[in-house]
Amino acid sequence: MNLLINKYEYFLFDLDDTLYPEIKYLDEAYRNIGKFLEKKTKIEPKSVYNFLMSNFIENGRINLFNNMFSFFDIDIKYLESVLNIMRTYKSQKKIFLYNNIYKSLPFIINNSKLVFVVTNGNVIQQNNKVKNIEWKSLEKKIVFVYANEYKKKPSSKSFCFIKEKYKIEEEFTLMIGDSIVDKEYAENCKIDFMHIKEFNALNN
Repeated sequence: MNLLINKYEYFLFDLDDTLYPEIKYLDEAYRNIGKFLEKKTKIEPKSVYNFLMSNFIENGRINLFNNMFSFFDIDIKYLESVLNIMRTYKSQKKIFLYNNIYKSLPFIINNSKLVFVVTNGNVIQQNNKVKNIEWKSLEKKIVFVYANEYKKKPSSKSFCFIKEKYKIEEEFTLMIGDSIVDKEYAENCKIDFMHIKEFNALNN
């Protein structure tokens, strides 16, 4: 970790599955959606939860809700309410970051480095994730950037905003993420990239 601290001044992190397991957010969201649809349609909430969870794991989020409405023959008029639950629910218990992150983030911040979280996705939903995470006050020292407000990663437009506002230099900037999109984002921004697994290995 000291090697990174000595080399970089600016650290950009992805959010989902980099700092915390996104499945924890989805788990409670899908349960809440199941409860809502039970009231409206009498469909067993566990059936809705199991459908959403298994299909997300197997196929991802594309057309997930459309497929659910079709599978259970649910009136499409409930779609807006379902999306609202997905994007705004308040977690009963805060969602924890990965253990390694609770060690590495304070170390980086305490060495006077600037830390950013750059995340794709619906801005309202991503902001809600941030609110539902247990940051242990770390969020006060982090700049959250919602890429969809500019253009989603791997477009470099969100980095252009960061670069201009915070006067950061590419050669001293590191992007840490978990996906090919994050890697391509770093390439487009002309900054270094490190997979979160490699980053965590340096912090063990």
